Amino acid sequence: MYLLLTAKTGSIASSHLVLSPSAFSQVVATGVCHTDLYHLFEGKDKRGFPSVLGHEGAGVVESVGPGVTGFKPGDKVIPLFLSQCGECKFCKCPKTNLCDCSWSSKYHDIMSDPTTRFTCRGRPILQFMGTSTFSEYTVINQIAVAKIHDDAPLDRVCLLGCGISTGYGAAVNTAGVTPGSVCAVFGLGAVGLAAVMGCKNAGASRIFAVDINEQKFEKAKVFGATDFLNPKAYNKPISEVLAEMTNGGVDFSLECVGNTEVMRTALESCTKGWGVSVLVGWTDVKDFSARPIQLISGKTWKGSLFGGFKSKDSVPNLVRDYMTGKIKLDEFITHKMNLEQVIKCRAAVAWEPNAPLVIEEIEVGPPQEGEMRIKILASSLCHTEIFHLFESKDKRGFPTVLGHEGAGVVESVGPGVTEYKPGDKVIPVSGSQCRECRFCKNPKTNLCERSWLNYHVDLMSYPTTRFTCRGQPLLQFTSTGTFSEYIVINQMYVAKIRDDAPLDRVCLLGCGISTGYGAAVNTAGVTPGSVCAVFGLGAVGLAAVMGCKNAGASRIFAVDINEQKFEKAKVLGATDCLNPKAYNKPISEVLAEMTNGGVDFSLECVGNSEVSRMALESCIKGWGVSVLVGYTDVDFSARPIQLISGKTWKGTLLGGFKIRDSVPKLVNDYMTGKIKLDEFITHKMDLEQINDAVNLMKTGQCIRCILNISK
Repeated sequence: MYLLLTAKTGSIASSHLVLSPSAFSQVVATGVCHTDLYHLFEGKDKRGFPSVLGHEGAGVVESVGPGVTGFKPGDKVIPLFLSQCGECKFCKCPKTNLCDCSWSSKYHDIMSDPTTRFTCRGRPILQFMGTSTFSEYTVINQIAVAKIHDDAPLDRVCLLGCGISTGYGAAVNTAGVTPGSVCAVFGLGAVGLAAVMGCKNAGASRIFAVDINEQKFEKAKVFGATDFLNPKAYNKPISEVLAEMTNGGVDFSLECVGNTEVMRTALESCTKGWGVSVLVGWTDVKDFSARPIQLISGKTWKGSLFGGFKSKDSVPNLVRDYMTGKIKLDEFITHKMNLEQVIKCRAAVAWEPNAPLVIEEIEVGPPQEGEMRIKILASSLCHTEIFHLFESKDKRGFPTVLGHEGAGVVESVGPGVTEYKPGDKVIPVSGSQCRECRFCKNPKTNLCERSWLNYHVDLMSYPTTRFTCRGQPLLQFTSTGTFSEYIVINQMYVAKIRDDAPLDRVCLLGCGISTGYGAAVNTAGVTPGSVCAVFGLGAVGLAAVMGCKNAGASRIFAVDINEQKFEKAKVLGATDCLNPKAYNKPISEVLAEMTNGGVDFSLECVGNSEVSRMALESCIKGWGVSVLVGYTDVDFSARPIQLISGKTWKGTLLGGFKIRDSVPKLVNDYMTGKIKLDEFITHKMDLEQINDAVNLMKTGQCIRCILNISK
């Protein structure tokens, strides 16, 4: 769906010196299209930057250059990413809407003509897709401008500059949907919904709307869909489901996702003999493919650019269709914002591994479907940041904004967010709880199928992000990135907490404290009267000690080579403190001698494969349980007899807590004195001192340092 931006202020210079017949237009309104997001976050060619994005705009002509006769100042216009010169062989041919003069003929790799009328800070700025409607003013050649009705509302007809025209025309023009036919539309974003509308207006008798997000089905029904399918709801390919429901397949299918696998599925969903499948979604990441029999059997595979509409001729007609009620536009608009609603704020950016963090001004986009934007007030520094910054082997995880133990206040919410509202106090967490997948519904685990961990653990982040700086995207570390004054995050990663919670303390519950505490009470399942050993007395290990104490353990061994940590461990419940360096035998043997065979529960909170083995060997045979809590990507190993003898080796993520359900309860436990947090805080600093905090954590001089993020 669409977020509509109204241009107000800008900081670039648009030159009045025109070298070709051009119109200088003031942009009044523009939509944000997925193609803008694709170029920003997935485009592989850096030559396409710096650029002013935006290509779904509408405005008023401010001035014209020499040779312009069809336009005058004051005309309402829609700038077009696809030109129509009216003179080339393509423009003269009724079979196509391509134009030899379009930027896309030569410069599709950078999504722009390299010549531009924009400059900023003394350098040229590209005009994205020849338009750049995220600017108050733009200069564009008359062959790529459509003059429209004087009474047309610019904040709605701007949508006809790309997505709606593309989807609608893909159905009525490229596919040529016929009355009484059966259609399937794959993907229910704005383009897909417009394709549904096109199928409906063309007289299709049955229209299947296919998407994995069932929340979109209600809107699809408004546009004319008759049947709704979620591919994840079936244990067979959706093409087979459609074949069974339609006696062999649909007459027309339209792929509106931009995914090569879905393109193949859409073709396979068509009936043999006459089925037509149209590629509408855009991608240049992978080749698409199919078995030759799909076409030999009589199917047709086509592509559509701008819905097959000759742009200058057709867009004014589409505006009239909207004005007379033939097509819908208002129903696509879910949000309206000013251009300034892209927030600029401070953040500590890790541009590369093994380098100091840099305080930068970054841009934070508005929240999209299911997301919220949060003003971060406080954040702690966790050892996971240190690992990523100094030990990670994958440079693709940079540049990034680190931080994942933060707390703040909701600034704004995107569509589909009903549980949260602006002003709510929240804790963003690196683990998700969608509450819908098979893992979220299973009480045995706190994993979630939709988490970034399932797909991008090498990056420690989703590849898509709402952060940009210096014209390039910044990753959000573990989906959060709390070393920024503002973040945008999906609601499934956010825990809403009580209004009186002190954010500069409960922020610790975003990772380390919850992880260690839960490793003891949830994953290990420490029992009253049991004997425990905790290896590593950082914040996570100390929280594990606290968990063992609260679970009723009678004896808790705190194991660390830094004896300065023993006093704090005793405060949190440790009864015995051991330094492995003080003995001339393995610490597992020492523990076995002191406990008549080994401890009942051991928790490894270091992130070291040798310590993981030692913790397991320290457990008593028959029933001992050892839990891996610390993170490392180095293989761990042990002798099989350790498990054959009856021991259990387990791992934990975020202490086994289902985050949206459990973190609010942990906050309550802190507020009522059941768990400690203040005792973990050894330092407090401002964001500008982030590198000092990193050094303290790296050298083991602090347990937790609280950073004041927002002034």
